[in-house]
Amino acid sequence: MKKIALLFLIPFLVSCGQQNKTSSKGNIQNDDFGVFLGANPSSLSKIVQYKNVIIDIDEFSENDISYLKDNGCKIYSYLSIGSLEKYRSYYETYKDLTFMDYDNWPDERWIDVSSNVWRNHLIDEANRFKNLKSDGIFMDNFDVYHIVKEEYECSEIFKEDIFNGCINILDRLDETGLDLIINSGTDYLERLNEENKGELDKIDVYAQECVFSSIVDYQKDIFGKQDEETSSYYKSIISFMKSHSEILLIEYTKDDSLLLQVENYCKTNNCYYYVSASVNLI
Repeated sequence: MKKIALLFLIPFLVSCGQQNKTSSKGNIQNDDFGVFLGANPSSLSKIVQYKNVIIDIDEFSENDISYLKDNGCKIYSYLSIGSLEKYRSYYETYKDLTFMDYDNWPDERWIDVSSNVWRNHLIDEANRFKNLKSDGIFMDNFDVYHIVKEEYECSEIFKEDIFNGCINILDRLDETGLDLIINSGTDYLERLNEENKGELDKIDVYAQECVFSSIVDYQKDIFGKQDEETSSYYKSIISFMKSHSEILLIEYTKDDSLLLQVENYCKTNNCYYYVSASVNLI
């Protein structure tokens, strides 16, 4: 999930009250959750309408953040766990820890999360966000475990190092006291579930993109319907994650019939959803 151009976004979401987490918000309204990863201060009037907002906090001033907080917004700050973006101020410091290009995003590379140097950086960032009055972290790119397990030619030792690095990061982020949203990371979550790891209960919200929709062209915002096998797989992750966290679907479509499918599924399964007409969320 990226943050680049300012393109048109259509927000939709629905959910019933969640029962599993102490952070449960009870009766959820249609303005409870907004995903604005591509936004800047020009979008404040839209963002402030939501109770829970996901943003790239570095795009906003302290005054902007105070404005959101004063108006009752709970802020989740974007943090890429398993990749390094070339436009970040710290890219040159950590680029030697990267090991593979990121498909569809030329400004980004996968990074070695087994490195304690990188893990310390992530915790420093989380604490910086906390000092900026962020309430939580939107943790992206735990899919780094899938990459080394399925796509990158590496040793079994490196795969285990990456898995254990992901566990260490989640544990340490939980210790900051910030609420945690994990975006995808399905292979990682599956293994945590299979091994009955307690880290699953440290996740407040599981977000999954493209359960019903698919991105056909990232440059032209052309979308399609997700294939049945992939959709069923994502739903299987949602099934066990529901006992640990709240659920947020992030979909990309301009198709009203597909939107209705998303809405009906979320009503039945007590999920949030947010639908965008652009790959870049604003």
